[in-house]
Amino acid sequence: MKTKALFFDAGPVITLVMARLINVLPLLKAKYGGKFYITPAVHKELVERPISVKRFEFEALQVEKLMRDGILELYDAVPKKKVVELIALANGSFSLDGKTMDVIQSGEMESVATALEIGAEGVVMDERTLRLFIENNKEMVKLLENRFKKRVMADKDKMNLFSAALKEVTIIRSIELVGLAYKIGLLDGYVPEGKEGKEVLVDAVLWATKFNGCAVTEEEIEDLKNFLLK
Repeated sequence: MKTKALFFDAGPVITLVMARLINVLPLLKAKYGGKFYITPAVHKELVERPISVKRFEFEALQVEKLMRDGILELYDAVPKKKVVELIALANGSFSLDGKTMDVIQSGEMESVATALEIGAEGVVMDERTLRLFIENNKEMVKLLENRFKKRVMADKDKMNLFSAALKEVTIIRSIELVGLAYKIGLLDGYVPEGKEGKEVLVDAVLWATKFNGCAVTEEEIEDLKNFLLK
């Protein structure tokens, strides 16, 4: 039986803050009725580092408020040994110019490993690399070669071991949270006048998530938009 909890990577929280959609998070949590967790590495990325940078200071304060209000909670019982093992496996799966590539960071791996440890219902993550590694590792080489414009070598055994270890993880993106918020009426107050008002709103919020960090294609946006407007 799954634990009624979601673990958030830093990316989706940043996306929602920057897209001015962070206000949907308390409303979604109330509807969900479970826990919204972040791990120490994610807290460091969301609060501890940006709080000392003028450009990002207010974003960090918004996250701190979410934590004070009990919307986001710090989960510090991270299975550190498992995190280290999974990072080593992932980062040993690909090489460029004869050197292994660091494709996975500690924050996202803490979230995934801890979610697995407690049987959480999902991980909220926008970063494309880990999602692809879990959901369709055959596309990883293509992604990395497009990114670095060089040939990437893959250790298929390690790739498959990593993907198999994380096959039970359900990944949710910020754009899907925003879509859900619209579907259950949490954004109704933003619908502009006119018969196309709902379409204008859906288009606006979905593109806002993309432009503020969510890794999503234009085709995926159109598919989600069509689904939400049915």
